[in-house]
Amino acid sequence: MDKYKVSVVVPTYNSGLFLNTLFDSMMYQSIGFENIQVIFVDDNSTDEYTLYLLELFDEKFSNVTSVLLDDNDGFPGRGRNIGLSLSQAEYVVFSDHDDTYVPNAFEVMYEAAKKEDADVAITNYFKIYPENKVRVQTSFNGENIVVKDFTEDLRLLDIDPAIWCKLFRRQFLVDNDIRFLEAMLAEDMYFYIKSVVKSKCTVYLDDFYSYNYFIRNIEGDKSTIHIRNMKYLGKMVEGYWKIDDFITEADLSEYYTEIFNKHFVYWITSLILSDVNKDEKLELIKSVNELLKKDVEVLPGFNERIYSTLTKPILEDNYEKTVKNLNAIRRYRGILGLLSETFSRNRR
Repeated sequence: MDKYKVSVVVPTYNSGLFLNTLFDSMMYQSIGFENIQVIFVDDNSTDEYTLYLLELFDEKFSNVTSVLLDDNDGFPGRGRNIGLSLSQAEYVVFSDHDDTYVPNAFEVMYEAAKKEDADVAITNYFKIYPENKVRVQTSFNGENIVVKDFTEDLRLLDIDPAIWCKLFRRQFLVDNDIRFLEAMLAEDMYFYIKSVVKSKCTVYLDDFYSYNYFIRNIEGDKSTIHIRNMKYLGKMVEGYWKIDDFITEADLSEYYTEIFNKHFVYWITSLILSDVNKDEKLELIKSVNELLKKDVEVLPGFNERIYSTLTKPILEDNYEKTVKNLNAIRRYRGILGLLSETFSRNRR
């Protein structure tokens, strides 16, 4: 018998005041805080206030556990896996430490999952900018679905794998050995794709917005959407290769472009907008080219007009030419506006 309805796993690192805001949004959930287990896993924070809050929450609430790790990993996968292993709930959701949930988020997701006996329940989310709040638009256009197999609606492979607005049956994850990649990125994409492919019932509520994803872009406080350095881009490629391995092992190659294309557009756009130097770009392209090649063979230019010049050098393994064309795209007058639009549309 599960002790709680929902476990919320939250990796933390120097979270500070954000932790208060997130915790308040969980504490006042309509499902009842007594039905929620909160598991914080801290990645060796150096901020005393973060550590104080984690210890305070752990001491004050019997349904809150704070795990303080002795070393810094720098990636969310390990913390999420530790949290999952400590879950005592029927369903589990994974939150970031600096965002919030709407007041009825867990109730709506849990009831939808229970009604359909679903392994996975997915919702939409808000993007919160300093100046406005935006409803994320998807290919579902407000349509809600229930499927027994992902092949009934391949649009499930097209939505953002953002892990925080998705609820998973804990036993389903355990039975299928579904865990996050560690020490690399694209860990949420790997976890989501593996889950939705193996799920015997998936509910998607496109018209319900459960989560507030805050977009921050100031020095010392940048959302991951604004991080574009060599380490970040390289760790995403490592994750992409693990996903490619799973696609091959699970005999899912026919769905390769559905799974990967928008992620590659996001990655390439991030690379163009980055300050990564020429040699680093060359190294990154060499590391990812075989994956890109399988995509552009089916969708030339990744189905994006501005990337049409990349197809030929990618297919020919001409890394120097690919980098040259990437730089030319960045220099093209007016391209930054198009790139920003593409980046926002394909954000993963």
